[in-house]
Amino acid sequence: MARRKEHTHEQIKQMAIAAVVMHLQHDSIHSLSLRKVAAEIGYVPSTLINIFGNYQYLLLTVSEHTLVNLYAALQGLTTEQPLLNIQHMATRYSDFALQHKSCFRLVFELSLPDNQPLPANHSNLIKSLFSLVESQLRLCVADISDQQVELMSRVLWGGIHGLTCLALDGKLFNTHSDLQAMLHSHVQGYFAGMGINRELV
Repeated sequence: MARRKEHTHEQIKQMAIAAVVMHLQHDSIHSLSLRKVAAEIGYVPSTLINIFGNYQYLLLTVSEHTLVNLYAALQGLTTEQPLLNIQHMATRYSDFALQHKSCFRLVFELSLPDNQPLPANHSNLIKSLFSLVESQLRLCVADISDQQVELMSRVLWGGIHGLTCLALDGKLFNTHSDLQAMLHSHVQGYFAGMGINRELV
């Protein structure tokens, strides 16, 4: 077992995150435990408790790590067509989910004990993801309110997330259209239904 002084607090934190992510590349979260993570990095469970508070907060930190990587995957779209940008975001979102299945699922399956609210940092990461969609919608609709753009982004992305999750579970039951075509159809249909930039649909 490694001694505490061999690594800094931050180094142990990053080692634990990396160990969980590595495990999730090959297995589900249900086969993992605080004891297994500690053993993997050469520390006792109490060390991780001192750093993270409990196992759930370790998983929450991994979830935040996943959200940061997801944000990096979605940003940087610079075409002048918002519809096209959102279609690209939808494709990147589904690609990320399919490449990091267990980490992606962890973000949405994780719950804190006693219905505790998500930490502000976690909530802000989620908001930053939606802000990418909202910024594109604002380019399409003049004088849109904050409430309207928030609602539109959630409804639009809810469909994208739903199709992605069905694909993860192998339950799209469609042999004639691939996931990307379905995602693009959903985005185009939403834009057309809302009367947004009809000439682009």
